[in-house]
Amino acid sequence: MKKTYFKLLAFAPGLLAAPAAVAGIIVSAPVDVIGNLPLAQFTADGYATNTYKDWGNEPYVAVNPLNTSEIFVSSFSYSTSSTSSGANVFRSTNGGTSWSSLFTVPAPANGVTIPNDWNFAYNSAGVLHGTILGSDGNIYQGATANPTSLAAWSYTGGGTPINTASRGLSDQPWITLSGSNVFVAYDAFQAGFVNPTERVAVSTNNGTTFARDNPISNGARANSVNPGTRIKTDAAGNVYSIFGVGSTTATPGVHNVTYYLNRSRDGGVTWDFNGSSAVGGIVIDSGVSTQLCNSCTQASNNWFANVNDLRGNITAIAPDSTGSHVYALIGKRDANGVDRIYLVSYQAVGANLVQTHEIVVSPAGQRAALPAITVKDDGSVVLMYEAFNTQDGKVHVHVASSDDFGATISSDIDEYSFTPLTLAQATGSTTSNREFGDYLFLTSVGDTFYGVFAGLGNVNAGGINTTGLIDPFFFSGVDAVPEPGSLALLSTALFGLGFLRRRRRTG
Repeated sequence: MKKTYFKLLAFAPGLLAAPAAVAGIIVSAPVDVIGNLPLAQFTADGYATNTYKDWGNEPYVAVNPLNTSEIFVSSFSYSTSSTSSGANVFRSTNGGTSWSSLFTVPAPANGVTIPNDWNFAYNSAGVLHGTILGSDGNIYQGATANPTSLAAWSYTGGGTPINTASRGLSDQPWITLSGSNVFVAYDAFQAGFVNPTERVAVSTNNGTTFARDNPISNGARANSVNPGTRIKTDAAGNVYSIFGVGSTTATPGVHNVTYYLNRSRDGGVTWDFNGSSAVGGIVIDSGVSTQLCNSCTQASNNWFANVNDLRGNITAIAPDSTGSHVYALIGKRDANGVDRIYLVSYQAVGANLVQTHEIVVSPAGQRAALPAITVKDDGSVVLMYEAFNTQDGKVHVHVASSDDFGATISSDIDEYSFTPLTLAQATGSTTSNREFGDYLFLTSVGDTFYGVFAGLGNVNAGGINTTGLIDPFFFSGVDAVPEPGSLALLSTALFGLGFLRRRRRTG
């Protein structure tokens, strides 16, 4: 859960995707979203002059499948508590080269401040859906066919919460779509925000109503970490979930965490692997993990890069389109006591999911966090994570891929690196605890993937200076080596764009 600054208001993925995954990926240079707004919007909306400068916190990206040049990005920017003025989001109509600032997502009811958490997805008809946590601790679902219009946004039930359990005590909603089904996972806490149950609310009529809200696991359980519940569907509409359950150690902010995988093949009515463990779900792995330190302060902490307490766990999940392979990213310490990111792969064997590989993907000696993952239509896996290098004091954003069902990593690109601001510089607060938030995000349409992360701005030209801001960054990518018939077309696209590359860029 994250408080946001309040404001009162009355590349390019057009690249031809390679048809086969061969030896890695090509990724566009990241685009600073705030730095590529029109000057008039940048100035009028006060991005450079506000005390709050953490505009990229918890970025999320959605891509319109009917027009992949239309990109929608959300973050923790300006919030709203009004039904007649909107919270701040960003939109590009040219594949992410330039952006517009929009204030078009209203509060579900006057007095309910949003966002405390939110994420979005387009359905196959090009309608944008969003799941939003309000300041009242409830979860709302809305949709729009026109993201540029405040009036076009509509909420389920006119602004009725969709979480039937844990009213006022819910957290971390996560959305995925399949046909007319809208799935929203969330953590349902008990009084005092303890003992959460992981749940999924389901609409079978494009979000008009949510008649189903069932637990993913076997019920409420003591947990020293946030579950970090994440879900994703395959092309058949099966739903896959991941979450973590922890217990404390003698060291504040260090936990023993076990990660669980589950699947529903009947639209969230039942979950296949609740009998596989006492908690409910297949045990992915267990390990020591540094996250969620309630007693830490800005002056004394074990946070990621010293500026980001990991209060949303270290989890990500994605199936391939057929559901024959499922991939999970988790965080745990290696044998040397360093927190790293692991890729765990599963294959469907009959009605079971059988683990085939577990590999470490982040660099040795560098603490890693904030994983994201997607599987392209060609079956290749693309993942993203951040690693903090104490030698240069920078956060390095990595984009990696696997072309052999998670057995090995075929490429790992240091997409962007930057020195974080202090939390006081980024947020204007001496008590804030997350400069980047609880997640970053990857998605794919066909064989092109799209990602967002929070990073130090890199634009200082034309009256716009973002070098003292934490902004959302956008990038896209394709396979490195297309089949021969596509080589000429891809080469033309790369030449025209100019900013595509396969190596590191620093900030």
